[in-house]
Amino acid sequence: MNAKTKGIFEAAFAKWGFDSQLLVLAEEASELSASCVRFINHKTGSDKVAEEAADVEIMIEQLRHNGMSPMIDHEKNRKMARLAQIVGVESQPVSPFGPSVLGLLEEASEQMGLAETLYRDAGTSNRYAAHRARMAISLLMQAAQKMMREQQYA
Repeated sequence: MNAKTKGIFEAAFAKWGFDSQLLVLAEEASELSASCVRFINHKTGSDKVAEEAADVEIMIEQLRHNGMSPMIDHEKNRKMARLAQIVGVESQPVSPFGPSVLGLLEEASEQMGLAETLYRDAGTSNRYAAHRARMAISLLMQAAQKMMREQQYA
């Protein structure tokens, strides 16, 4: 991801916030779904499917930029291994478990420490501090989700 793209993503999160961008992702995913159905029913062309797919990719890249990249990669690898098994292609096994709750909390704490250090440094752009703070938020969200999942299983 180049610096210009990163700047655009940072500006979008600064302007609308994480929750709003997540809602936009849901909207764009719905529009992609609808375009796929219309394409199959011969009511639209592949250009509309490509347009909506591009919108979804951009929103997913924003999530990656906002600190969810490791979680997305883990789930993608897990699902690709499952798909390989279903279609009969050999692949490397992937652990079904991601990072632990305590590991996520520890990493979030480190990211917050970095955010604070970068924010206090007058010679450093606040964009770097904001990026680290967003990473911490993402890690905390992942930890909270795992805590809830653990509670549901208990």
